[in-house]
Amino acid sequence: MNNRILITGALGQLGKFFIDSLINQGNYVLATDIKNSNDLNCDFEIFDVHDLKKGDELIKKYKINQVYNFAAILSAKGEINPAKTWDLNNAGFFNIVDICLKNKINKIFWPSSIAVFGKNSNLNFASIDEPMCPETIYGASKLACEKAMYYYNFKNIIDIRSLRFPGIVSNSKPGGGTTDYIVDMLFSAAKKKDFTCFLKNDTVLPMMHINDAVDASIMLMSIDKKNISINTPYNISSFETSPSKWRDTINSLGYELKIDYEVDFRQDIADSWPKKVDDSLLRKDIDWIPKFNEKETALDILKSIQL
Repeated sequence: MNNRILITGALGQLGKFFIDSLINQGNYVLATDIKNSNDLNCDFEIFDVHDLKKGDELIKKYKINQVYNFAAILSAKGEINPAKTWDLNNAGFFNIVDICLKNKINKIFWPSSIAVFGKNSNLNFASIDEPMCPETIYGASKLACEKAMYYYNFKNIIDIRSLRFPGIVSNSKPGGGTTDYIVDMLFSAAKKKDFTCFLKNDTVLPMMHINDAVDASIMLMSIDKKNISINTPYNISSFETSPSKWRDTINSLGYELKIDYEVDFRQDIADSWPKKVDDSLLRKDIDWIPKFNEKETALDILKSIQL
C-alpha cells in the first residue's frame, strides 16, 4: 500500500490496532493525540484537532497522504458535557477536512456509529437510510458530520469513507461508550471477579471483533472509488448479543462470571440504538465478511488480555 498515514485520537480504543495493521501492510503511520505516549509502534506527535496550524505542519513535515480521523468523545462521556462533545466531534471532522484540502490530500477515513439511529428508526433491523433522530449529543454530532460527508462526496470535493461501527470488542480499556460493558465483562471474567452491568440483561446490541473492524476499514480505504455505491457511511456488524447472552458465551469457555445489574442512564441510550443492522451493501461492495462470531470473539480477546 505504501501510504503515509496520519491517525488522530490514536490513544483511543481503535488506534493501536489500526496502527499495527497499517504498518504490517507496508504503510508509514504517524500517530497523534492530545496526551503523550511511548506505547505505540510508530512515530508520535502531540496534536489537538482544533489546532489547524499544527495539523498543517505535521502533514507537511511527514509528507502525509491519508488521514484516519478517530478524535472524538464517545456516547456516555458525551452526555456529561454536550457542548464540549459537539465542539470536538464536529471541529475534528471539519478541521481535518480543511487541512486535507489545503494540502491536496484526497482520502480520509472517519468512523461513524450506530448512535446516529434513534427510536424513529427500525431498530430491529436498521437499514443504511433509516430515519434518524439520535438521542445523544454524540449521535447528533456523528449524524451532522455524516450529512457533511455526503456533501463533500456528492460534490467530489474530497473522498471521505466511513463505517457506522457497532460495539467494538478488544483487549483495550473502553473509553466512555454505551457498549463498554462487553469489554469490561471480559476483564472481570479474566480476573475472576463479579461484574455489575449498567444495562438490562436482555438489551441486544450489534457488536464486532476489533480485527474485523480494522480489516473492513482498511479494505474500504483500499478499493477503487467506483466500487463504492453510496456517499454516506456503510452499516457494519458481526453479531448481536446482550449482557446475559454474553455472560453465557463467556462461561461456555470455562469461566464462572456472575453479573449484578445496576441500570443507569446508559440504558436509555442503548434503547435508542439498533438491535441489528443491515450491512449487506458493505459486504457486497467490498467483498467482506467477518472472521469472528460471538464465541470466537470472546475466546480470542480473553486469550489476549494481560492482567
